[in-house]
Amino acid sequence: MNIQDMQYFLAIVEEGSITAAAKRLHIAQPPLSRQMKQLEIQLGVQLFERGRRRVKLTEAGDLLRHRAEQILELTTNTIRELKEFDTGLRGTLSIGAVTSSWVTLLPDLIRIFRERYPHVLFRLREGESRRITELLDKGIVDIGMVRVPFDTEVYESIELPHEPLVITFKAGHSNTLGGNSPEVNLAELAGKPLMIHRKYEKMLTEHCQQAGFTPEILCESDDVLPLLAWATADIGIAVVPRSAVSLVPNANLVTKAIVNPTLETAAALIWVRNRFLSTTARHFLSLFASMKV
Repeated sequence: MNIQDMQYFLAIVEEGSITAAAKRLHIAQPPLSRQMKQLEIQLGVQLFERGRRRVKLTEAGDLLRHRAEQILELTTNTIRELKEFDTGLRGTLSIGAVTSSWVTLLPDLIRIFRERYPHVLFRLREGESRRITELLDKGIVDIGMVRVPFDTEVYESIELPHEPLVITFKAGHSNTLGGNSPEVNLAELAGKPLMIHRKYEKMLTEHCQQAGFTPEILCESDDVLPLLAWATADIGIAVVPRSAVSLVPNANLVTKAIVNPTLETAAALIWVRNRFLSTTARHFLSLFASMKV
């Protein structure tokens, strides 16, 4: 199996038919069909269930789709890194980040970076922290912006300022907390239906137990967006990083800082230790470090 096999295979997957893929690839349909059949013979598996008009991936085909996407991405990144090795003035920077970072942290940073390096392009990947570290490990992204903790033996990092956790709930919620104050004492969360990202559940539980109660966790999630959507629907009270609230503007949510004690989370820009970093990526890290100072 070679690069062309994977490119042809993915074209069929994306187009949904061999005929459409052949047209896109500017080749005849019969040779493409034969090449895919030969690939199946070489691999010893069936990749497609062939219908009269469309093809459907088998389970083995779906696995190959995932691997082919990763391999072609790595191939593209390798070529890019070689071409931009000397200057970093051109090329593509691949960044992965947790959801809230796209809205709060990255826009200004990328705007300034673009002013200095106007010919650099970007590939952006979004996900929770575990997904971002997976993309880093596979070399699909150069730099990740994640919430702590992470494995400091595997990744180098530049830490971001700490950020408080807040509660947010629908205006007029029957369990309105803190009155007109912009803050709410942790003890006031006792008996309230709380919704929290899985990463922060242990911290919240430990602080609540120190305050003399066990929190009522209505929902835990790997993503803050469902929590904010449920808060907007008046299902419960979301506990999220302060920056995350801006992901759902005009949602009629009330936001209050948690105090006594204040709960904080931290994020960091990370990259894999002892792995080649493109000049473009190093320029980006240098800019980030200078702005942080």
